[in-house]
Amino acid sequence: MRPGPFSDERLARIANAESEWVGYVETSALQSPIAEGRTALKAIILDVTGGLYLAQPVGHGVNASTFLATLEKVTPLGPVAAS
Repeated sequence: MRPGPFSDERLARIANAESEWVGYVETSALQSPIAEGRTALKAIILDVTGGLYLAQPVGHGVNASTFLATLEKVTPLGPVAAS
């Protein structure tokens, strides 16, 4: 997590062996609204197959719109309101 171009936005990076996602997220989508460091961010689970999940982080992806990871990394933060 690093500061973004706006005070309520952060540049986030999620990376593991399966996938990488880099994008801008609003502080309201973060578990802790920190300026720099590590925290969790909200994502919408799109698919679950064979111990992996495909998620769309709540933000604006720079390199991709989705992220692939193992189910053991999932931590419920709460529901996201439909728009």
